[in-house]
Amino acid sequence: MELELQKLSIMLLDPTITDQQLTDELLFLKDFAVRSVFVLPYNVGRAKQLLAGTKIQIGSYADFPLGGGTLAKKAFETGKLYREGASEVCVAMTPDQLTYCGQQSYQNLAPLSFGHNRLGFFIDSSQLNEQQKQQLTMDLSAMDVNHVSLGLDLTMEEAIYDMSIFRMGRKNQRTFQVNVKAPTLLEIELLFQAGASQIGLSNGREILPLISKWD
Repeated sequence: MELELQKLSIMLLDPTITDQQLTDELLFLKDFAVRSVFVLPYNVGRAKQLLAGTKIQIGSYADFPLGGGTLAKKAFETGKLYREGASEVCVAMTPDQLTYCGQQSYQNLAPLSFGHNRLGFFIDSSQLNEQQKQQLTMDLSAMDVNHVSLGLDLTMEEAIYDMSIFRMGRKNQRTFQVNVKAPTLLEIELLFQAGASQIGLSNGREILPLISKWD
């Protein structure tokens, strides 16, 4: 089974999570070689501190969750996240921003990621209809952005459907992370088969011990 931990990201984005709960979740993750953990911007420093000494990347989102801010706002938040310890930043973008200034935005934001691991765009695909998704697929095909993060807490059906559309316009080196609510082992495998490069999941405590048995 193609269930490598290095293709998984753990999503700790619940705004109601307490500091103690966050601490417990991050300490639990230290025993598993997942690719990354995504936290809300104000938790980046804490995550970096608790995961020191591991290879787990710290990820977060700029202009999150709506993505309607100006380019200056996105740039300010992106730079701040990198300075506070994030190695992966996904910038939330609206459909209109991607259509009319997506490439320009990426070119302006990309220098902020020098010396860090990754800069990508986040698209809340759950708020888009099929026509919008197809339009964004065409828009993305003309951009240099190397990584796209799709949705949050998607159902399995939504995730498979999104990948069936967005993978059609992917460039060879572009990666897609699809973020699913609580996938099973079989569903994770099916998402990889559908074209996902990485999978973001929120049920790390339940699924990671099962996956690690296959390594």
